[in-house]
Amino acid sequence: MLRLPATALPRPVPYSAARRRVLGTLALSALAAGISRAYAQGSSLCGPTAPTTAGPFYVSGTPLLADINRLGAPGTPMRVRGTVFGGDGTQPLATAIVELWHCDAEGHYHPADQGGMADFPDDAINLRGTAVSDAQGEYRFDSIVPGHYGNRRRHLHWRISAPGHRTLVTQSYWREERHTARESRDFVDRNTEDCRWVAFARGTDGTMEGRFDVVLEPLA
Repeated sequence: MLRLPATALPRPVPYSAARRRVLGTLALSALAAGISRAYAQGSSLCGPTAPTTAGPFYVSGTPLLADINRLGAPGTPMRVRGTVFGGDGTQPLATAIVELWHCDAEGHYHPADQGGMADFPDDAINLRGTAVSDAQGEYRFDSIVPGHYGNRRRHLHWRISAPGHRTLVTQSYWREERHTARESRDFVDRNTEDCRWVAFARGTDGTMEGRFDVVLEPLA
């Protein structure tokens, strides 16, 4: 029988070291799979979501509306939906108050002022509204794609609140404008994190659809 020299034989790996190596590989595989699932499901992986300025035209007390283009302003139909998360970004928050407002297709706000709903005539309020997240933390708005307001990137304004969490005021942006000349000219809200760049795509009915998930910071 042929005998190999001892130096040619594979060195046995102690069970504990081999086990650690296998477990480490499995852990990395599970982490990668979890990240892939999160991206596939549209879940936010960066949080808490960063705040930024509300802008000059916030109106409080806007009505509960699924379609915030209540006056029928012209423009490309838009649908934005998402999930409100709390804590570590994995726990959906039900009954979160989600407020959205933005300019029209020509870059004008309605009204171009701030205050409360009672401060303005009913026909002065448009492209503003409020939603309440459902049991799965989901919300949805229908509207039109906003135009550009001055040198700003195309954007949506948000105010999101939930019991036990810090109220978030922030803005989201169109991913197609990232790393463009328009972004370089917009000096508001620099260094925007990945999760606030929303990828909009045209649906079968022509509606531009995007998803904006939010992670609220728990109160200390």
